[in-house]
Amino acid sequence: MKHISRRRSNELQRRPSPTPDHLLADTPALVMRLASATDIPSLVDSFGRAATKIGFPHYVVSRVMRSRSTCPRRTEIEMIGAHYPQEWVRYYEGRDYASTDPVHRAAFFQSAPYRWHDIAGLSKAERRLLDEAKEAGLTGGLSIPVHQADGSVLLFNLSGPLHSVNDAIRSRIACLISTQFHLELHRLSQIPRRRTSRLLTRCQTECLTWVARGKTSGEIGEILGCSHYTVDYHIGKAMEALNISGRTAAAVHASVQGIIKP
Repeated sequence: MKHISRRRSNELQRRPSPTPDHLLADTPALVMRLASATDIPSLVDSFGRAATKIGFPHYVVSRVMRSRSTCPRRTEIEMIGAHYPQEWVRYYEGRDYASTDPVHRAAFFQSAPYRWHDIAGLSKAERRLLDEAKEAGLTGGLSIPVHQADGSVLLFNLSGPLHSVNDAIRSRIACLISTQFHLELHRLSQIPRRRTSRLLTRCQTECLTWVARGKTSGEIGEILGCSHYTVDYHIGKAMEALNISGRTAAAVHASVQGIIKP
C-alpha cells in the first residue's frame, strides 16, 4: 500500500484549520446550507464543504446493511456520497474490504459517534486494513452511525488529522451536521417524484437497481444476460434522463424517489 499517493491528502491536512471559536460561530451557516439543499447532490456537496471546514478533508456517507442471504453474513454498502483518495477506493473495492472493515462492524453496535482508533477487539485483518488506510492518507477517523428502522445504518465516516478527530468541539459539530444531513435526506425523499419514473425504460431501471446494490457493469451484464457495454449504455441513458452526473448518484436519487427498490 506504500505505492498509494498521499500528496493531496497531506496538502489538505497542512492547511491551517479554523480555531474552535471560529467553528462554533460558523456552525449555523453550515447547518443552514444543508437545510437549503434542493436535491441529493447538493445535499452531499454541502456536507462535504462542512466536513472540510471543520477539519475532515475526506468523508463517506453510505447506508450499510448486513446481508441476510449469505453465511457468513456480508456487509453491503449503498453509497450516497464520498470524497476519499481514489487510489484507496480502488484498492479497497478490489479486495472486497467492506465486510472486513471494523468501522462497519462497530456501526451495528454503536449508537454514539466513535473514533476508529477506539474500536476494540480488532482482528489481524481489521488491524491491517486500518494500517493500510493510514498509509493511503486516512490518518484518523470519526464515525457517526444513525440506525434505521429496517436494520441498516446510515453511516457518516469523516477522516482527517488526529487533532481534528480528537477535538471535542469538532466531533460535536460533525455529529450535528450528520444529524442534519439525515433530516434533510428524509425531507428530500418526501418530495413527489413528478413522474420521473416514466422517463426510464425497464432496462434502465433494472441496471440502476443493480448499481444501487453495489454491482459492477460486468456483474450486471452477467445477471441480465448482456454485455457490460450494453449495461453502460443503459446507465448512461438513465443518468441523462435524470439529469444527474454519476452512476452512483443516479442510483441513490432513483432509490430516494422510489423509482427503484434496492
